[in-house]
Amino acid sequence: MDERKEQKPPAGRRATLPPPSVRLSPVQEAWQRYVRHSLRLCDTCRRVDGSACEDAETLYADYQRIAHAAMDHVAGRAPLPDGQ
Repeated sequence: MDERKEQKPPAGRRATLPPPSVRLSPVQEAWQRYVRHSLRLCDTCRRVDGSACEDAETLYADYQRIAHAAMDHVAGRAPLPDGQ
């Protein structure tokens, strides 16, 4: 049978995104949204003075909320919110 071969990144580089068939956890997705915004999309966040825009602060707060909910769930202290 013919099997699909994974495309490998050029030598010295690694893939930056998982294959489309892989879904990240909600915590990883929240972190990815924050990092993508602050390192690639937002000129304000990329400045060297360390300032972050309101959107970055909101994305980071969302990441922390999701991560803490997941940790509470793992520790048996609370159920996960809907959709997680």
